[in-house]
Amino acid sequence: MTLRQIERKYIELQEAIRNNDGVQCSELPDVFFPEDEHDLESRKAMIEVAKQVCADCPVRLRCFDYALSAGMHGIWGGTTHEERIKLRTP
Repeated sequence: MTLRQIERKYIELQEAIRNNDGVQCSELPDVFFPEDEHDLESRKAMIEVAKQVCADCPVRLRCFDYALSAGMHGIWGGTTHEERIKLRTP
């Protein structure tokens, strides 16, 4: 995927967020980046909360598509970076 295609996916994601009057994850940004948490139990709890927020998000699929294309870290579209790596690996 080219940089231009990734940028387009990002723009589409931002437009979808604006069209839905924002998204809940913007209120809990730290929860969506559990890689920074050193305590394993806290990290697991953060992932669970993030996935719950994503489950009802109207832009979840666009978010997932962007993260999969761009190789983003953190929870995007209800998936962890590791889960997306597994999806990309044949």
